[in-house]
Amino acid sequence: MRRFDYYFRETATGLRRNGIVAFAAMSTAFIALFLFGLALLVAREFDLVIYNITRNVQVAVYLTDPVRPDTVTGLMQKLEALPAVADVTYETKQQACDRFHALFVNQPIFTENVSCDAIPASLRVRLTDTGLFDQIPVALSCSNQEQPGGGAKLVCTEPGVETVADYSSLLSRLTAITRALSIGILFVAVVMLASAIALIANTLRMGMFARRREIGIMRLVGATNWRIRVPFLIEGLVESLLGAFAAVVFLFIVKVFFIDRLRGEIQFFPLIRNSDVLAVAPLIIIASVVVAVVAGTIGMRRFLDV
Repeated sequence: MRRFDYYFRETATGLRRNGIVAFAAMSTAFIALFLFGLALLVAREFDLVIYNITRNVQVAVYLTDPVRPDTVTGLMQKLEALPAVADVTYETKQQACDRFHALFVNQPIFTENVSCDAIPASLRVRLTDTGLFDQIPVALSCSNQEQPGGGAKLVCTEPGVETVADYSSLLSRLTAITRALSIGILFVAVVMLASAIALIANTLRMGMFARRREIGIMRLVGATNWRIRVPFLIEGLVESLLGAFAAVVFLFIVKVFFIDRLRGEIQFFPLIRNSDVLAVAPLIIIASVVVAVVAGTIGMRRFLDV
């Protein structure tokens, strides 16, 4: 108990004696952790946008005439068993015709010249992951076949299935964008943490340089490295945690004054909420602890060799 009292007393003394340096360390931690949290929120925003786009992407499985109810039921059960499929809905010829007329209501050249008999019934498949699109053609025994007029079409041998709308290029593009954004945001987050470690280590080194004579005396009277190191580690941890707390507060301020103002103007666009900021807060705190420990270890190494 006396040892803990000593550690915290020394930490308080260090913070009080080196107020300017401690403030500089806290400010450095705040800036780095704020940018780190901002990068995580940007990643969350990208996830919301991609999800908003992909959740409305449906793969159309066009059925052959005449459509048999037992065939539809069997196909739906087969598709719903796939990991790639979130849900399957059956669209009758009449429903498909009504949707066609609603889409081209201002283009009578289409609505007047296309008969409802030419519009096939279909199964509308919503995917759990756009990258798993290939599971559907494989399950329905579909393969690309060259068409007389050029191009290729997915032709299926599964009974009752004519073809599957090939969205593979679009879905592959969306998947590639998601992956690239994730890697980019991860890189930014790592850079922010590395910058925080370097800056805080340098700040702690400045504080220890100002107290190098005191550290030398402690070594001469037999103090161990850990007895010298722990108060500085706690000091760095307190500074880093204060910076983390300030970073979380400022993230909420940014969300309230910038993001919430956009919410009323672009209602169709998904935006982050308070729950997203709260989800990021524990990661910022964990990052602040890691940064403090690593930065403290790096910053003190030189001054322990007295």
